[in-house]
Amino acid sequence: MGLVVYGVIAAMALVAVISVAVTPGAGRHLLSVLPLPILALGVGWITLVSPSVVFTDDALEVNNPLKKTVVPYGHIELVETTRGFTVTTPEGKVSAWAAPPPDRLSAERMDPRDPLLWKDPRRLTDESQSIRTSAAPGTYSGDAAVNLTHRRAQQQREAGAPLGPVVRTQNVANTVVLIATLLVVGALFAI
Repeated sequence: MGLVVYGVIAAMALVAVISVAVTPGAGRHLLSVLPLPILALGVGWITLVSPSVVFTDDALEVNNPLKKTVVPYGHIELVETTRGFTVTTPEGKVSAWAAPPPDRLSAERMDPRDPLLWKDPRRLTDESQSIRTSAAPGTYSGDAAVNLTHRRAQQQREAGAPLGPVVRTQNVANTVVLIATLLVVGALFAI
């Protein structure tokens, strides 16, 4: 979904720049129009395209806009989906930008009594054996939680592998994109 929205933003930015460039007499205003499309493309990349949740063989990798966190499956204490996909570790909580809860309209349309939902083998139930809309299969947060639960169970079956630490690092590529975007926009405003 983020890639589609980013594509629409990129198309709109391109149309704005081209329309100013080809309009007779408006070419001199091109430098005043460029900062907004460049800012939209840079920030859009960081917030819409780059965030991800990656399940490797031995760890969960959460790539947020400016932080990257690698959590070995053995360090995961709790998986929550109420306000988006959140993993609790001994060192704190890790929230995934890329796996939000369903929006209100999707949650309203979802019927927890739907027999098809109960037949889905990927479903997760809570203590009262009910399915929360944020944990339902087909939602970003629900699919991430189901995948993580499956991976963690698989790793526990193959127990014996040493656990590494939870590693939190700066997302260097996104930080560079953000700084470059701000520098270019600042330079264009200064002209």
